[in-house]
Amino acid sequence: MDNEKLKELRSLIDEVIYAHSKKEAASPLRKLEFMASQIKPQLNGYTSGKLSEAVGYAKEASGQVRNKDHWISNMERSWYVFENDVLNGNSGIQNAPET
Repeated sequence: MDNEKLKELRSLIDEVIYAHSKKEAASPLRKLEFMASQIKPQLNGYTSGKLSEAVGYAKEASGQVRNKDHWISNMERSWYVFENDVLNGNSGIQNAPET
C-alpha cells in the first residue's frame, strides 16, 4: 500500500470524525468502508482488525456524540498500529512486482 492510499484513508477517517452530524458523515463513511473493504483482504488478520477498529471508532465519533474524545482516542490507537504495520512491512501486504 502506498502513502497516497494511507493519506486518503486517514483523510476520510478525519472527515467522518469531524462531521457535524451522522448524516453529514454518511457519504465519507461509505467511501471509507468501501476503501477499507478493498484493502483488508491484502492484510494479515491483526492489521486488518486494527483497520476495522479505526473505521468503527471513527463512525462512533461522528456527529454530536457523548464521549467523542474517547472514540477519537481509541481510533488513534488503532490507526497508529495499522499505519505502523503497513509502513514497517508487518501488514502482510504483498506488493505486485513491477513489470
